[in-house]
Amino acid sequence: MHPTPATSPSNNTRPTYSPAALLTSLGNTLVSPMFQQVFLVKGIYKAGKGVNYNGSYYDNLKDEYTDAMITLIIPALLRQKLRDGQLIETLAYLNKRHQAAGARIELYLNVTELMSRQDKVVDEKEQQALELIQRKAHAGYKDLRAAIKNRLYAQEPVNITILIGQGAIIDNDIRHQLKDAAPAYDIQFVRINLSQANEIISKLQQYDEGDILVLSRGGGENIQLFNNTEITEAALDLQSIFVTAIGHHDDEPLLQKVADKAFITPTSLGQFLYDTYVHTLEETNNSKARMITDITRQVELNFQQRLTELNTRLTERTLLLDEVKLASENQKQQLSAELARSKTRSRWTTI
Repeated sequence: MHPTPATSPSNNTRPTYSPAALLTSLGNTLVSPMFQQVFLVKGIYKAGKGVNYNGSYYDNLKDEYTDAMITLIIPALLRQKLRDGQLIETLAYLNKRHQAAGARIELYLNVTELMSRQDKVVDEKEQQALELIQRKAHAGYKDLRAAIKNRLYAQEPVNITILIGQGAIIDNDIRHQLKDAAPAYDIQFVRINLSQANEIISKLQQYDEGDILVLSRGGGENIQLFNNTEITEAALDLQSIFVTAIGHHDDEPLLQKVADKAFITPTSLGQFLYDTYVHTLEETNNSKARMITDITRQVELNFQQRLTELNTRLTERTLLLDEVKLASENQKQQLSAELARSKTRSRWTTI
């Protein structure tokens, strides 16, 4: 695509580029003899999402000794022979594509033939990462939703500290998602340098004093920093509920795997806080309604029981009164009969 000139008040000959034109023009200047040939490449195979795109899959090939990685486009028939983590050698040719949405030029390898594959021995870093994940699994994951709901039930503010980048604006994104739930949360945003492992560790330890501690960022390419085992160890030692919002659609860093709760974006974190508040409020209202219903039912049952008892006592007293009346009547009749007999005897005595 060629640049599109536009008329400017200050300079009629100065061209104006659109972002797409700039990306395409710069991409076309990226040339190398390697784009024209098939060569042998070696690295560690990392399986992707497993989505079939017209008979091919987008996976990754990682450097054997560093964190460098390149996208690997591999045919379905060859992919069936591979397992994640294998050390492979393959014939491939280099290609490029333009990502207009992110203004990026990406390189990727098209696999033509699989030459060799072998199970790779786990290196020291991978072993450490595995041990940290196992340590977290043994310790257990804290329940973020339950902790928030317990605070809300007790009508106490939920204390949250969110560590964000120095120039980040994601605090506005989170506040926007909270809406009318904002008063229920006592949120403190702390700006730190998210590109330095030592500072991240220091701030995690410094602010481990509230209910919830969040590490969040709005995006970026330096996702490998969050595979740092020292940062992960510091996160495992936290007393607070540890939450991350540093996710990446394609990669899941180590720090995210050991977090008690992980979100892809800060916006999804804010939405979670809002949804939890609304759900808790609904549960509280339903509980109150059920409590009122239960109390009303109990009062009615107590009233019916008392009424039944009173009716029973009234019936018993009525029966007792009838018995007394009957006994009195019998006694009266007996006295009358005895009186009559006495009168008869008296008459005979007189005669």
